[in-house]
Amino acid sequence: ASRFVIQRHYAGNFDRDRFILDPRRSILLASRPALADPVSCEKWLEKGRVADPGQACAAFLGLLDQLEDAPPQADAFIDILETLRAPVQAALEEVARRFAGRALPLAPTEQAAFVQSCDLWLAQLRAWRRLLRAASKNPALAPERARLVQRTLECTAGLLTTHLAARHEIATEHWRWLHQAYALAEREGLAEIPVGALDSERTLTCHAAYARVLLLHLANPAALAQREFGWAQRWARRWAGKLRLSPTVPDQGGLGVDLDAGSPPRWIAASDTKAHTRRLDCGPIARSIHGRIKKLTAGETPESLGLGRDCTPLAAKELLATLSRSWSDAPQIRQFPRRSCTGKVQLVARFPEIHQALAGTSLETTNTPWDYSQRSMEQIHMFQRTSPQSATPAETLATETWETLDESANGFRLRRNGPGTRLAHRQLVALRPGGAEQFILCEIRWLQLGEDKVLHVGAKALPGLPQACAVRPRAANALTGPGWVHAFALPLSRGLAPNLVLPVGWY
Repeated sequence: ASRFVIQRHYAGNFDRDRFILDPRRSILLASRPALADPVSCEKWLEKGRVADPGQACAAFLGLLDQLEDAPPQADAFIDILETLRAPVQAALEEVARRFAGRALPLAPTEQAAFVQSCDLWLAQLRAWRRLLRAASKNPALAPERARLVQRTLECTAGLLTTHLAARHEIATEHWRWLHQAYALAEREGLAEIPVGALDSERTLTCHAAYARVLLLHLANPAALAQREFGWAQRWARRWAGKLRLSPTVPDQGGLGVDLDAGSPPRWIAASDTKAHTRRLDCGPIARSIHGRIKKLTAGETPESLGLGRDCTPLAAKELLATLSRSWSDAPQIRQFPRRSCTGKVQLVARFPEIHQALAGTSLETTNTPWDYSQRSMEQIHMFQRTSPQSATPAETLATETWETLDESANGFRLRRNGPGTRLAHRQLVALRPGGAEQFILCEIRWLQLGEDKVLHVGAKALPGLPQACAVRPRAANALTGPGWVHAFALPLSRGLAPNLVLPVGWY
């Protein structure tokens, strides 16, 4: 406590996550540090190697806490953190697979992985900030100042990227940390100085680390699938060096960021320009994207264009077109303007319940065609026929009440304060606004969990009035064929075949 003032209360809610570093205190060496030099760090890595990424993150977090309580010499501390940097990031990437792109709210195991990932980024951030504060008083650490600022910025960007991957809202305090770190690098002339790693020849600048997270946030990750988020993250890393930060904003306005605030990048008018405002010039990135779209249309593969071998030409082309609009200097104009409104809306999230809400009864799907059961025998004896549907009334349907924030001609923005059904990206839901008689089919286009644990979603309405129906695969033998499955028909107009909405896995 005499060396380092810290207040940290973290229980999954980031508005309570705080740590206060006293700039008047410097590192006072402990008599027995947990690790004294990089050689002991290598031995620790060999001895404590585990296959499970969650256990590895827990071990790294415990080690960093020990180093925080008993730090070694400053130059040895830098080498130890550099030695740990690659294995820690590898473990974090594996843990991120457990919560990235999952349905919201996260399941308990997914939430635990998310909290663990954030804790490990925060532990690294505290260590690098501690060394950066000590470097201001120790002239021997002056040659390492560019590295210390870059690593501080990198850990802050990693914390924000973790939130974006989990579709969680980023706290204002975290944005302020990111902007302050870059402002420090810019003020000391360190923004463009390349910094290498001990185990690699690759270099990274403060500008590139800062630009990555700005581009990723502008890509609207709450509306991207898990694999699309991975592609956008990789492409943002590739094109981060092309993003230009300028203190001047054109007369028509442009994308910009306020280095003295705790807000993400947004559209800034020329009249709002301040001394600490930086305009984001995405022109070089837009030209690279347009060139690749043309080459993909001409038949070239994504791998040959540096986009990766794990994406198909069609999917890469669609995502590039989306990023071209997000990383554009032109203002975003919606096809259907939104209007603010307040009200309640009923939501049904599961496929069978949606079918019941539209049909008024639930479809019996367990029996196969020509299945003669005890229930069928009783129905024939009593009614001289069998009924494929149960008599469950629609009034017993369990619905959730959501609050409408705004709406447009083809969608809604909703929020739910409290527990409820987990929702996933591109999930089918049924909505019934207040005063409406019938449910409409919608698709979840984006979703985000706020700092206050309030779930926000954007739903796009499917065209046409939905009708509940049932489908089954065509079988050569009707006696042994499969049973009926829930589906929906969307008639567009008379004389045209309706669109079919089928369950996942049907074509």
